Amino acid sequence: MAARKTSKKVSRKKPASKPKTAASKSSSTKTARKPVQRNRNPLYVLIIMGLATAIILMVNRYGIKRGGPVVSPERDVSSHKEAARDEGVDRKAREEARERNAAAEKSKDRDKSVNTDKIGVPVKPEPEQTKTQAIRPAERDVRIYLVKLNDESEKMYLASVSRKVAGGSVLEKTMKELVKGPTTAETNRGMLTAIPPSLKVNSVRIRNNIAEIDFNGAIEQGAGGSVLINRIDQIVYTATQFPNVQSVVITINGKPRQTLGADGLSIEGPLHRRR
Repeated sequence: MAARKTSKKVSRKKPASKPKTAASKSSSTKTARKPVQRNRNPLYVLIIMGLATAIILMVNRYGIKRGGPVVSPERDVSSHKEAARDEGVDRKAREEARERNAAAEKSKDRDKSVNTDKIGVPVKPEPEQTKTQAIRPAERDVRIYLVKLNDESEKMYLASVSRKVAGGSVLEKTMKELVKGPTTAETNRGMLTAIPPSLKVNSVRIRNNIAEIDFNGAIEQGAGGSVLINRIDQIVYTATQFPNVQSVVITINGKPRQTLGADGLSIEGPLHRRR
C-alpha cells in the first residue's frame, strides 16, 4: 500500500522545465523580427520609386534647359531624315534660282545687238551675241515698187528695188517698207515715190488670195492725175509680188471706198496689175 502511494506521487510531479539556451533565444528573436521586416518592405519600395521619379524629373528638366526634351532614337532618325529632305529642297530651290538669274543675264545680253566702246564706236559682237543673233528669224528678200522718170519719153514708170524684212506678217512689213520710200542712193539714181510719208498701214489681211489693206486718210493727200494712179499702182504691184496674193482691196480707216481723190479714181472691187 505504501509503495503504490509513492508511485502515484511520483507520476503526479510535473516535468522540470528545461533551461532556455542561447539558440532558442535567437530563434525566438528571429521569429519576432520577421513580421517587422515584412511590414517595412513596401515602405522601402515607395521610397525607391519616389527617388526614381525625382531623378527622372530632374533629368527631363536638365534636358529641356540644355537642348530640349530627350527624344527617342527613332524620333531622332526621322527628324534627321526630315532635315536632310528639307536641306535637299532648299538646295534645289537655290539651284533653280541660280539658273533663272543666269537666264536673265543671258536675255539682257541678247538685247545688246552691238556693243560700243567709250567713244561710241561700234565694236565686234561677243560670241554669245553672235549666237543669239543666229537664232533670230531669218530675213527675207522682198521688193517694193517705186516710180522712175524716163528721160526720153518723160513718162513715169514703175521700177522695183530690193528690201529685207524679218518675222511677222511679210506683206505688212513690205507695205511699211514701201511707205518709207527710196533710200538716198536710190534717190540719186532717179527713184521717186508717189506715196506720201504720212501714210500709215492700219492692218493687212489675206483671204482667198485677196489682200485687204487698210490705210489712214493720208492715202488721198495730193491725190490727183497721174500721181494718184502711180500711188495705187505702187501698192498693187508691191502686194501682188507674193504667190498667195492675186489682187488688192483698199479701205480707209476700216471703211470701203468706191472712188479715191478729187478726180474720183475708181478703186471698187479687187484691184489687179494692169496687163
